Amino acid sequence: MLEKKWLVAGATAAGLVLGLVPGTAIAVGARCEAVEIPVAMSAGRPVDARISGTLCRPRGRDRGVLQVLLAGGGYDRNYWSWRGDSRGPSYVEAMNRAGYATFALDRIGTGESSAPSSAAFAPDSQVFTIHQVLRKFRHERVVLVGNSLGSTIARMIAVRYPAGVDGLILTGESSTPNWAAFEQLGADFITAAEHPLLKSRKLDDGYGVLRPGVRRSWFYYGPTAADHIVARDEANPEPDVFPSDPEFGSVDLNRKIKVPVLVVVGQYDRLICGQGASDCSSSAALLAGERPYYAPNADLEALAVPNTGHVLNLHRTAPGFYPQLAHWTQRHIR
Repeated sequence: MLEKKWLVAGATAAGLVLGLVPGTAIAVGARCEAVEIPVAMSAGRPVDARISGTLCRPRGRDRGVLQVLLAGGGYDRNYWSWRGDSRGPSYVEAMNRAGYATFALDRIGTGESSAPSSAAFAPDSQVFTIHQVLRKFRHERVVLVGNSLGSTIARMIAVRYPAGVDGLILTGESSTPNWAAFEQLGADFITAAEHPLLKSRKLDDGYGVLRPGVRRSWFYYGPTAADHIVARDEANPEPDVFPSDPEFGSVDLNRKIKVPVLVVVGQYDRLICGQGASDCSSSAALLAGERPYYAPNADLEALAVPNTGHVLNLHRTAPGFYPQLAHWTQRHIR
């Protein structure tokens, strides 16, 4: 039986999102390598798990900034390497071409990273394991880039481990999500063992995933979503163990964030926008809604991406907003 935490993904500010599939584009013009980093599931516990990822560094100009990429619930590292528009670059390709190194990782329990028993997850495992990853790169300037659940993890790291990060790009997340939509989304969760494409992994019932056939309606804006992208998304689900920390995602903690923040939301994000939730009609409206949740002197910007849903990178509109994220990084991370 599904636990209530799946209903709201740990009562976070922006819940779930996806991570993506094998066979995606690898950055052109970059040097890429697979990396594995040993981690402990929480402080004081053995270093008996690992985080896997792909590190890509530009072959040309390198600005000396590393973007660490955190996909959301239901996705792995491939979210950042898939092209929402086949004629344009993936996120990784766009950032590498702009001179930024990227480390796209599989969060604990997803992709090629360790998938321990759900009982091995501490309330802070998702945050603490990424914190350990960041320590390996602290000789560099680091921007955490997340999507949905990945964005919430990024915020919690900036709050709890402020020395580990120099900036945040939070996509598919806001301080005022559409909680009514999230509650409806909860009804579409099943255990990983119940999903026909995940049965072979033999995961326990603490791992959850969306049931087949619902991703299009929850995560995409139809007019800018290609059918083959949605189909491939459905064919490559990733399970998750969602954080149980009662403070996880609390927007009351945002005032403790001291680094520059860029909030990026699709105009038609069903889980974030709407009546009683975020106003995604323009970047100015989105910023006005976010501002009260951060410190008065916070270095905060917002971008509402037109004609786009929750999984921003998987829409045809994606190549259009990537340069704005690269420009933000250039202006704020020096």
